[in-house]
Amino acid sequence: MLNFLYILVKLIKTYLNNQTGVVFLLLAAQNLQSLFDDIPAHLPVCVWIIIVAVVLLGPCWLGTPKDSWPIAIGAMVCTAIACVFITISALVDYSKRGSTPPSEITFKSFSFSMGTMFFAWGGSAMFPTIQVDMRQPHRFHISVIISYIILLVFYVPVSIIGYSVYGASVRDNILANLPKNFLRYSVEILITGHLAMAFTIVLNPIFQGCEELTRVPKHFCWQRAALRSGIVLFLAFMAETIPHFGAILSFIGSSTVSILGFILPVFCYVLIKVRSTQLVHERFTETVFRVIPYWDIALLILSLIVGFFGAIASSYSSFSDLVNPHSYVKPCWLDPRSADSSNSTLF
Repeated sequence: MLNFLYILVKLIKTYLNNQTGVVFLLLAAQNLQSLFDDIPAHLPVCVWIIIVAVVLLGPCWLGTPKDSWPIAIGAMVCTAIACVFITISALVDYSKRGSTPPSEITFKSFSFSMGTMFFAWGGSAMFPTIQVDMRQPHRFHISVIISYIILLVFYVPVSIIGYSVYGASVRDNILANLPKNFLRYSVEILITGHLAMAFTIVLNPIFQGCEELTRVPKHFCWQRAALRSGIVLFLAFMAETIPHFGAILSFIGSSTVSILGFILPVFCYVLIKVRSTQLVHERFTETVFRVIPYWDIALLILSLIVGFFGAIASSYSSFSDLVNPHSYVKPCWLDPRSADSSNSTLF
């Protein structure tokens, strides 16, 4: 059973990191297109996707996260400053134009938003890779707690203030709602920097997994550069094929993060706990109730309920939006400017 779960986690994590890389490429390209929107040589998002992918080839050749820890620090600093600027810009915009009425909350919109919220916690798939590279892996739980507290400090103010100000008109990318001024341009630069840095970290488990399968040497070599470049260019092709990141983001969050972050950890934890403590002739359920406190069991059940609801309801809502003809966006290789108009509203 544990071997099956290991393979399942490996497959889902690979899929999640791949699609996360696609979303990062699309967001970075959209930010750059907006940033250089007023120059005479206007470049569409589809062209920026290729430019971003080519620029990121070099950083992706770095070894493991321990070789790129300054990139992680830089990404966090960019995010922190960007969140402050977004909050200030939204409040200034509110003082000038007031707030927009909120959208009607329906079961579909709630389910769709759950997928987006789940995606925000998709970094949990990176935890094992990070823990292996830590000097003191046994203190990993401390770093996780601190990291999630920092994430809440980043996300909560932007989410509450952004929705309170822009309501039903809020976009997939909230930067599109902000007025074009110094703050917005600064945020676009910072977020693009964050995406570029996070891109290399998110894809690192895929790089290492593929290198193990193909027996690429551990040191830097042309095989590593060729393999990783091929993966990045493949993700760029996927971004060019589906340049509508809002629906993709929600579908990924609901279909994969809910499983990786809420469902599979429960099964893995219980199985490992039982395997290591089960007595001879003791039934599975007897061992569970003997070694796991009732409070922990209640939390595990709650995690399963949230995970299953997110995986089923939110996947249905986001997938229906993804295949909806009204939200369909032509691939870039059919219409190079198709992505420029794909910045639809969330609800």
